[in-house]
Formats: sequence, C-alpha cells, structure tokens
Amino acid sequence: MKTVVKKKLDIFNLFYSGAAVVILIGVIAKLLEWPAQDILITLGLTIEAIVFGVSAIKFVEVTEKQEVATEATLSKVAEGLGNIASNAKVAEGETYINIQTNESSAINSETEDTKNIKIDINGDVSQKNATHSLWQLEQMDILSLAKDLFFQPAWDKLSSDEYAQISQIFKRVFEKKLPNKEALPFLIQFPVKLPVPEMGKLSIEKAHELNTSEVELLCKAFSILNFNTFFDNFILSGQGESIEIRPRKSKELQVFGGEDENVLKHIQTYYAKDLIISPNIECLAGLVKLKNEHLVEYFVQNIDIKKEAELVSLTNILASQSDELKKKLLIKFKKVRYNVNNENGYSYLKNLVQMALSFADATLGQQYFNKIIEVQVDENKIIGLDDVINCYSDTIYFGPKNEYSVSLNELFVNGELNNLNYINTIIDKLITDNVSTKSKLLELFNLKEQDSKKDVFNKLNYHLTKSNNAPSGSQLAFILLYKQYS
Repeated sequence: MKTVVKKKLDIFNLFYSGAAVVILIGVIAKLLEWPAQDILITLGLTIEAIVFGVSAIKFVEVTEKQEVATEATLSKVAEGLGNIASNAKVAEGETYINIQTNESSAINSETEDTKNIKIDINGDVSQKNATHSLWQLEQMDILSLAKDLFFQPAWDKLSSDEYAQISQIFKRVFEKKLPNKEALPFLIQFPVKLPVPEMGKLSIEKAHELNTSEVELLCKAFSILNFNTFFDNFILSGQGESIEIRPRKSKELQVFGGEDENVLKHIQTYYAKDLIISPNIECLAGLVKLKNEHLVEYFVQNIDIKKEAELVSLTNILASQSDELKKKLLIKFKKVRYNVNNENGYSYLKNLVQMALSFADATLGQQYFNKIIEVQVDENKIIGLDDVINCYSDTIYFGPKNEYSVSLNELFVNGELNNLNYINTIIDKLITDNVSTKSKLLELFNLKEQDSKKDVFNKLNYHLTKSNNAPSGSQLAFILLYKQYS
C-alpha cells in the first residue's frame, strides 16, 4: 500500500514568524533611524498580540471511558477466576469454581458476553507479566473484583475446615470477604500480582462475640503471617463462650489473663479502666506486650505511694520479682517516717521492711532501706539509722596495754546513745507481727554486729558535722588516739 503525504500550511507558525520578521525589521529601522521605524515596530507587535490571543484558544482531545463490560460479563470473569488449573484451557463441559461464592458450575458454550473479555493464562508467563498490569485490569473494569477480596496467600497453609471458619469470622467480625480455599493456588500464581491487604489496617465498628476455638484459630492465622500487633487496635475480654472483641480505646492496654492471681487482683482493684484482662487462652500470651516483668514495672511506675493499700498489694507482688524492680519502687520514696509514740507510718515501715528483706542481694536491700527510713522519737527529734550507736562497751580503750580510755558518754553528749532503744522497740514489734526473724531484722537495721572503733569514729565525725560543733576535749582525744593506735 502506497502512503500519500500531503503538505499543509501552518497558519499560526506563519503569523509567529512573520510578526517576528516585522519586529526585527522595525528594530533595524529604529537603529538606522528610518522614517517608517515606528510603523514597522507597532505593526509587528500588533500581529504578535493577535497571534497570542488566538493561540490562547486551544482544543484538547478527551478520551471518554467506554463501558466494555456488562454486569453479566463481570460475573463471568469472576467465575472464570475460579479456575485454579494454571496454564490450562477451560473446555466445554468442564466445571469452574467462583472464588467469591464457592459455587461450582459447568461451562457449555461460549456466549456473546464471554467473547468481550477473556483472560488467557496459557503461554509464556514472563510475557504476561510484561503485558498485563493492574492498570490494564482497571481499564477492563475488573480490578474491583480483586479489591473486594481479603487475599492472604499464606493462609493456604490452613486446612480447608480452618480456612472456611476463618472466612466466616472475617466476614462476620471484620466485614472482609476471603476467596475460597480452592482459588488460592490460582490467585498465588496469577500473572498479575494481586495486592495483599495490611493486617494492621483491620477495623471494626462495634463489639462482636467470639468463642475460645475462634480465638485460637485467629491466633494461628496471625502466627502464620507473623502478625503480632493485633492488640494495638482491638481488645479481648471475657472467658469461655462469652468472649468479646471490640475496638481499643486510646488509654486501654491489653494484659494476659494467665498472670498470677495476685497480679490480676491488683489490676481489677487499681487499674480496671486502663488495663483490660484478656481471656486465659495460652496463644494470646504471644500477642500481649504488657506482661510478666513489664506489667509489674508498669505498676511500679504508676503507683500512688500515698495509698497504703496499693503499696501493700504491690509489695506482695514484688516479693517474687527482680531486685531491679524492687529498687525502682524504693527510690520513689524520699523518706518514710515512723513515729514511736503514736505508731503513725508503721504500715509503710512494715511493707518496706518486707520488700527490703526480699532482695536477693541482701546488702543492696539494706542499702536502699537505710536511706529512706527515719524515726520520730519526739516532737523535735528525728533520727536515722546512721544516728544509732551500737557499741560493744561503754568505754573504748587504746594503747598496747589499754592504758588509754574514753567513755562513750563523753563522746556522744546529745542523747545519741538512747537511739538504740528506739530501734530495738521497732524490731520487737516487727517480730511480734511475724514480719521476719530477729537475726534478719538486726542485719537489715545494721545492728547485727556491734560498732567497732572505726564505726564509732565515723559516727562521731558524722554527728560533729551534723551539729556543726567543734569537738570537745574528750572527742578530740578520741580522734587523736584512734589515729595513733588504729
């Protein structure tokens, strides 16, 4: 066939170029001062203005989208996707499976509608990948079929019964439609890669009922997908056949229903609004983030230490926890004061004693306990454990033959020697209340061993610094003798 080429004058190009020529001539005329210089420039600019004005009106081609597929055609395409035999033709008389309804039917002959759109899965797959695209499917008005499906290829590992049950759960609870199990192999091998929806974008509008077996199946399905953020959006509560799933509120956190009884009781008493206990189903433990030591740490961080009942409950929980968690609670207290006259603060003292004694590292527990405990002995006097003198004798001797001596009454002149009696009274009360044995309590209050000369020397310096007084003659003599003979 011979191609005939016709030439056509471009009117706009003629005006553009012609006006430019006139303007250039006008410029030359202006430079050379020709008589017609102003006329030529004016004429050229006028032509250009007309050309620009006319060129502002432009028509563009708009392609109207045509409906190429009828409702019946789309239905047949959806049914055709049910053929899971990859690289095979559907012959007359064979059956196919609808991937959305799971109904089987027979193909008798090619109808007028099926002639409009066909998806051929035979031939070179690499060529299909190159020529087929989601954009092309969208132009064919059949992409919506894939968009409507909640397609999770990994769930092909589920048995047929499990998959059928998970399909019902997702349709009832999440309003998502899964393709039937028989269609999964075809969809996985489909030349066009179908979009896999994000599990994290699942949502529900209201509460729904589940039973234990359904929850266990959800756990299995989530495990296959390595999906472990389910409780970021949802809350499970209840037990047995009365399990409820609902959207999570902003401040709510899910906790595992298999925690220790005292932990669950603590939650129900003090955190019922924010911490929601899950059903005690073992598979849920892997999905719950706030559990075990992290849950107890949450209690420590959020405790109101002014509430004695909450402190008592938490102390019982911490008894079996790590020293690090116990330390985090103890450092929340600046000081805990016990009044020996009216016994105010005894409940706090008792619980802190129990916690300090539960430390695996007894020295660490004693260290933190001694920092926060103080005893009010009268209206004007408050002492700490560093103020207690527990010396083995009323007199301290120095020298090779003990020829030098200093009386404790001359060293501690502000009643410090009476402080030991107050602490012994507290220990006796704790023993009466079966808090612990005397030996452990003496060790905790740093009274297990009597003060050595070094201890007396350190406590004397401590009291001199605390009272901001210069040492007396006896005190100075003790200091000199200690440095000379110790």
